[in-house]
Amino acid sequence: MRWQPTLDRTMIVAPHPDDDVIAAGGLIQRIVAGGGEVSVVYVTDGENNPWPQRYMKRKWMLGADDRAEWGAMRRREALASLERLRVPSEATRFLAFPDQKITALARRGDMRLRDELRQAIESFRPTLIVSPSGRDVHSDHRTIAWFTHAAAGAIDVTTYVVHSAPRADRLIGTVILSEREQRRKCEAIECHASQLLLSRARFMAHAGPTESFCAPEFDLVRVDSTVRQWSLALAHALGVVTGAVPAPIGSRVQPTADVQDRAGDVTGLL
Repeated sequence: MRWQPTLDRTMIVAPHPDDDVIAAGGLIQRIVAGGGEVSVVYVTDGENNPWPQRYMKRKWMLGADDRAEWGAMRRREALASLERLRVPSEATRFLAFPDQKITALARRGDMRLRDELRQAIESFRPTLIVSPSGRDVHSDHRTIAWFTHAAAGAIDVTTYVVHSAPRADRLIGTVILSEREQRRKCEAIECHASQLLLSRARFMAHAGPTESFCAPEFDLVRVDSTVRQWSLALAHALGVVTGAVPAPIGSRVQPTADVQDRAGDVTGLL
């Protein structure tokens, strides 16, 4: 299957600050180098991130002020990270939905996130939307994938997996990074210093030679039940603690795919 996206206006939907560069730091560089435009939509500020917060602040109990301060810091990290990839701050949009609570909103029928994503899409008019995946084990990623697909309309969508390995039968394209692109992606990830406090090796493993992108998931996305949400959250937590988290995106599987050169495409993407 040939992946033939038009990349002149690419919107990346990131559940938290850092997901954009982890999943697509190489793709972002390739788009910018080819004269395309990138817009990054951060759904949450990643403020509900207690273990690094406790470690940095040396305190156990965290309140609303602590989370707000953490979220503001993560916004600054996101902007610094994108600057390394030559993406200006004006190309970002922070929606400030509650971290770790996206699935609860969806189960209540709260469709504000879909509506805000539609507004962002109408404003930027992307030719491609890069969405989180409904197969990711992180509940925010799965539910944001559902909202993103609901907002996308007829626009082309590709998906990425951060917290688990992508399924080979869903892969449609791979970006192969040059050494320079890898170095820049590494620098961009390192800007997220708060996330490296306790998980440096796990995060830096994403600065590998490839990035993999999967098929759209209109046929797959859904809102989890409470039982499914918590069972997957437990599996992910155990994987992080034991070091059994699956390989990062593109670290092992490199499917055959290419991009045909045409108006709006970035030459030699894959």
